[in-house]
Amino acid sequence: MTAALQQYIDIYGTYGIDLQRSAPAPMNAVRQAALCTLQTDGLPTRHNERYKYTDVEALLAPDYGLNLLRHTPRHTPSACTVPGLRTQMICVAGDVVLPLDEQSQQTGIDVFSFHEAAEQCPEILQRYYHHAAAKDSDVFTALNTLLSQDGLLIYIKEGTKSTLPLQLVNHAHTRTAAMHNRRLIVICEKGSSASLLICDHCDTEAQTLTTQVSELYLAEDACLNVYTIEETNASCHRVHNLYAEQGAGSCLSLCDVTLRAGLSRSMIDIALNGAHAATYLAGGIVAGGTQHIDNNLLVRHNAEACTSEMLYKSVIDDESTSAFAGKVYVAPGAQQTISQQTSANLCVSPTARALTQPMLEIYADDVKCNHGATVGKLDEAALLYMRQRGIGEVEARLLLQHAFVSQVVNRINIPALRDRLTTLIDQRFRGESDMHCAGCGLCGKEG
Repeated sequence: MTAALQQYIDIYGTYGIDLQRSAPAPMNAVRQAALCTLQTDGLPTRHNERYKYTDVEALLAPDYGLNLLRHTPRHTPSACTVPGLRTQMICVAGDVVLPLDEQSQQTGIDVFSFHEAAEQCPEILQRYYHHAAAKDSDVFTALNTLLSQDGLLIYIKEGTKSTLPLQLVNHAHTRTAAMHNRRLIVICEKGSSASLLICDHCDTEAQTLTTQVSELYLAEDACLNVYTIEETNASCHRVHNLYAEQGAGSCLSLCDVTLRAGLSRSMIDIALNGAHAATYLAGGIVAGGTQHIDNNLLVRHNAEACTSEMLYKSVIDDESTSAFAGKVYVAPGAQQTISQQTSANLCVSPTARALTQPMLEIYADDVKCNHGATVGKLDEAALLYMRQRGIGEVEARLLLQHAFVSQVVNRINIPALRDRLTTLIDQRFRGESDMHCAGCGLCGKEG
């Protein structure tokens, strides 16, 4: 057992009773199993296929503090607004779920903290908490399960067609090194549809590590669009494990955009369990400095006639690293599967690194599965063509970089959000890295 992991096992050994007193029963019921996983498996090394691009021991080595007493920050985070977009907003300060604005609540959608869910709908929390995640023995899922004390449950009732996107604002604010452990459950009942925007912000220079475990459950013919924007700083590290289970005819669309972060790792596991289910995964990365962005994806086609698509594009500068590993598994009998993987990387500087590994594992014969990966630099011919038409070299490079990543942004079907991200990406390319969403009090200046 390494010291990096042992420190958190020791914290649980000392404060476990206090931690359990402040958490709902379904969370406490699975802590012992999580502890056993950590004690038995320890930390994965680079020899572990899913962690070959990230040094887990170095990530966990700092002495992060934990908010075991559930203190609410003195300063409530301000709203993170997108011009022209009205949302139902939920704020999480550190790992404390703040009260929901009742005026923006929608008919057919219930939003609870886990503590509220344990009182108002305990059977739902009991049924869905750590159901999909329990099928994976990942170290960060186990660590999060061991130490988290609350979470957010979004329940979209059968037949509900939401016209107002839900917006989850995760805000890290601390004066000292801290670990935040967050949980999210989204349940989409039969025939429902909704959009969820998740924004990660940070207004501290103190080192932070956020672990988040998200579980998405889509029933028959349900549709869920999830957009995530990570706009923190070099001292903020995040590990997000997302698990989704989809029923027949359901559709999940996930678009993940990373603009600023320290080390950011996303692990996405999708199970297509019903016929004609579809999942569309897209990621856009703009990285500089020493940023390390690692995306690890697994899509399991467990039923026939399902569709999956992965599109991940990165523009990396300075000494940053972008890693992508995507795997499509087609189970025996999952005939008429359609799958496409694309990983494309643009290295702006000679010291930037792009690592890519698309994979297929197929046990059916009637399938259409393709994958491709590219790593390169700006097209000199295109640069010359633009300069011959009066565009300066700097501006031409910016335009080519923007065009490269715009294919991901165009997957967003909310025009106001798509326009705002286009602006943020342009500012990021121009070095205006302190710009956040307009009107956002997290950065203290207007966009």
